[in-house]
Amino acid sequence: MYSYEDRIRAVKLYIKYDFSVADTIRELGYPTRNTLIKWYKEYREKGDLHTGYKKKPRFTREQMQKAVDYYLEHGRCIRRTVRVLGYPSTTALAQWIDRLAPGQRKVRISRGRMIQFSEESKRDAVISLCTRDSSAAVVAEEHGVSRGCLYKWKKQLLGEKDVDSVVCSKKPDLPDDKDELQAELESLKKQVHKLKLEIDILTKAAEIIKKDLGIDRQNLTNKEKTMVIDALRTE
Repeated sequence: MYSYEDRIRAVKLYIKYDFSVADTIRELGYPTRNTLIKWYKEYREKGDLHTGYKKKPRFTREQMQKAVDYYLEHGRCIRRTVRVLGYPSTTALAQWIDRLAPGQRKVRISRGRMIQFSEESKRDAVISLCTRDSSAAVVAEEHGVSRGCLYKWKKQLLGEKDVDSVVCSKKPDLPDDKDELQAELESLKKQVHKLKLEIDILTKAAEIIKKDLGIDRQNLTNKEKTMVIDALRTE
């Protein structure tokens, strides 16, 4: 890295020696031919040389936004986001979230040694546990809790009966007949469509009416129902 003084000295000597690269480098002992010509072009275009080098950011704006979006859309877990994307550090990601999505970073409030988690965080953790492909310990680590705490939340949210059904449930045996399989597939498609429509209605209602996703569709006013229907007419 050459200082401003070194670079401007080389350019002026290059001009003095009638643009002889060899004579300039022989006297100064630096730089390379291409570098000298590059300095001279900058001097000719701008009338001077820049005084310092700007440090290029390690990550682009797009990479930062991608990391923040992943964090917000996948349970707001910094450790999991860093592990999946492979960058940045947990500290850097926390700073990006505060900068690009102020107020969206999940903060744990400590009382002595106790850590308080929101109901949303508990629900996300339980869903991850019930749909996991890895061990419960891995899920617990991703959400920053102990394995025992994770199962405690599951018991609280699903209840004893539902816990047993989730743990012990097995995939039903599929029929061998092709027509039966096709009928089963069509039935499942209808159920999926119905559930998707219900989710769309609740989500759109929450957006339009600014209510919780736990709203009761039957308690909407006629005006509110009309707004939701109009918004989802294409669906």
